[in-house]
Amino acid sequence: MALTAASGSAGWLYFAYGSNLNRAQMADRCPLAQPVAPHVLKDYRLEFAGESSRWWGAGGVATIVPSPGSAVQGALYRLGIGEDGALDRYEGIATGRYRRVEDLVIVDGEAALVYVGTELLGQENWPSARYLETIRQGYGEWGLPLSALAEVRTYPVPEL
Repeated sequence: MALTAASGSAGWLYFAYGSNLNRAQMADRCPLAQPVAPHVLKDYRLEFAGESSRWWGAGGVATIVPSPGSAVQGALYRLGIGEDGALDRYEGIATGRYRRVEDLVIVDGEAALVYVGTELLGQENWPSARYLETIRQGYGEWGLPLSALAEVRTYPVPEL
């Protein structure tokens, strides 16, 4: 039996770990989404990969990769009905850069939607300073430990 969103008037539970931790950004993308709680995904680590200038300037974007003993700080939102389609568009499901994973995060028996980068995302790459700051703001809003981002380096900005 496939795991699905909770029945009733609510949509998917969604695990955010990158820039969607920023509540203002998430409200722009999914206006009906409700913050639920911080959440830690064990045995994965945060990684930045690819090259995205569309939103943030040069630099990699967040993904998660298996890493026994590691942990990814994140948070759960309850999406409004159909808002997972909006996230599919923002995360680039159609381009194949990210894929939906519906069985990685299970909270009290309920599946939470997670977006994970694919090989089409590209090689590991530093994020832009602007992108990382958006993630840091989200960490602060959720009360997540900023120490989890302490070793992340940002994409070098050329001197003018």
